[in-house]
Amino acid sequence: MTPRPRPIAQSSTWEEAPLSPWGRFGDDEWLLDIRTAGRRADQNRFNWAVPPPESSKISAGDHGRLIRATKHFLWSMHYDPPSGRKRSSPASIHQKAMVLRSIVEWMAKEGLARFAEIDPDAIERLSIWLRCRPSRAGKGNIATATITNYLLAIKDLYRQRGKLDDAPQVNPLPLETTYEAAGHTRATKGAIPFIPEPQAIAILAEALRWIEDHGDTIVMAETIRRDARAQGLLRGKRQASDYVRAALRLASLVGPSGEALGGAYAVRHAATHLVEACYIVIAGFVGMRVSEILSMKAGAIEYRPIGESGVNQAYVVARLFKTVDDPDGRVERWVAPAPVVRAVDLLERLSAPLRETSGREELFLVKNTQFGEIVPVTHMHMSLRINNFARHVHVPDHDGKPWPFSTHQFRKTFARFVARRDRTQLLGLAEHFKHASVAMTARGYVGSDFDLHSLIDHEARAETAAALDRLLAAKRLGGKMGERIVAGNARFRGRAGEQVRRDYVAFILEETDLRIHACDYGWCVFQQETSRCGGELQPDEAGRAPAVCLTCANMVIEAKHAGYWRDRRRGNAALLPDANPMTAAVLNETIGQCERVLAQIGDDDGQD
Repeated sequence: MTPRPRPIAQSSTWEEAPLSPWGRFGDDEWLLDIRTAGRRADQNRFNWAVPPPESSKISAGDHGRLIRATKHFLWSMHYDPPSGRKRSSPASIHQKAMVLRSIVEWMAKEGLARFAEIDPDAIERLSIWLRCRPSRAGKGNIATATITNYLLAIKDLYRQRGKLDDAPQVNPLPLETTYEAAGHTRATKGAIPFIPEPQAIAILAEALRWIEDHGDTIVMAETIRRDARAQGLLRGKRQASDYVRAALRLASLVGPSGEALGGAYAVRHAATHLVEACYIVIAGFVGMRVSEILSMKAGAIEYRPIGESGVNQAYVVARLFKTVDDPDGRVERWVAPAPVVRAVDLLERLSAPLRETSGREELFLVKNTQFGEIVPVTHMHMSLRINNFARHVHVPDHDGKPWPFSTHQFRKTFARFVARRDRTQLLGLAEHFKHASVAMTARGYVGSDFDLHSLIDHEARAETAAALDRLLAAKRLGGKMGERIVAGNARFRGRAGEQVRRDYVAFILEETDLRIHACDYGWCVFQQETSRCGGELQPDEAGRAPAVCLTCANMVIEAKHAGYWRDRRRGNAALLPDANPMTAAVLNETIGQCERVLAQIGDDDGQD
């Protein structure tokens, strides 16, 4: 059991106060107690024993005193934070230490020997220096969000001045917030992007194909390779590879691309990509954070009854770290659709030898190539591996370049996918989740993950804004609401109406609760009083259908939906020759609906 740090009351000075079970705040090397899954080992250490920079204008003694003052400040943020603020966690302390060490380096070059010398003029110089710094990726300068973190550290030093021996004595930002000083606005802050639809569909479809159609084959090949190698090693190391090749050729197994799994390299390569496919399916179908997925251990699938229905629901059991005080995280459960249950089963079978050898329980393990040690997979490593998988399965380029996947993008894409309320895809999700209604899928399956709820709402607003912008600028729309919009949107069209349109969309989002709900054949500008499907807060999926929506005052159809209506017309026309008179009448009515919609939106080509 990990020992608890001593309470501050037992420490004679702040330097003796416990930082972790292994060190104090006064130590030159900090060993932090951070147990978030997926962190690298070096992210739990911090070294303060650094010399002044070569161009330093202060003495080594002054530099050492700045380092000591920085440790004192971080101690105060952990044990006695500003009013209304949570005390800094070990991970937050590490992040703040990184920022403050850079600030100390800048102060040494500027000739500032104490934090008390920082004033608004110094902040202006610091801001200029920060804006000129390159990003870690080497692509442009650092982000405005990073500059905000630097300025916030200085502001917090000022807020804590009464508890510290050295801190700014005048407000370093008297007339503006840290965000304003950093230039961190909606336009500059950026955001983790969702995966574009073609790339998201491609990588998720390939990952599903790997686990559903080829998972058992790859696991079998890996088992044969491992057993044959063990037998070969008993006869000598040189013969191990011969045993492996012979056993695999005898099995005659074929991989996802039709390649023969006839050698150790091909099998290990396929097994590595299968682990990546499992991660992608879990992230894409559940929306968990990377730290939560990487915390999964053997036995991660749990079944619980749904009320008194007699039906059991599968859940993924993992640990939630964000906003949780316990460094080990809090055990949580996420509803697991069938593909995710399948992915976890494959991960347990693939990781079994590594778990047995290492004594660890995690499902995402890898053998360190430098030391041969079996260690958990890190966030960074998983991002690299996702991109390797995308290249291997030939995910199409985006704007002529490979899309740069990251772990958190799947969570963002999942939220956007739910927010869009695509009817056909939600029906598929409802089946996977074993929900009685699509509304339950759309609202209920994110459990206690309030951050994901917020993200879904944000994406719903973004989808509404994008749809409103297009509809207000359109010259031709279908559906009853579409006809009304076209009749009154002249002032919003063209370049002259761009700003008017943007202002109106912003007003709608800020001042009303209007949401536009998607389906595969159009948009619902939902209003309860005119809803034909019977929805109260949003369209009722049970009552929603093309024939119903075409008679509803909320319906809008644009050119992007033409494919659905063409396919619907074509499918009904194909049934006409063999239909009896009553059926033919229904088919002709449906075909007529499709043709009227296509004429409304200006898609009168491709007549069948």
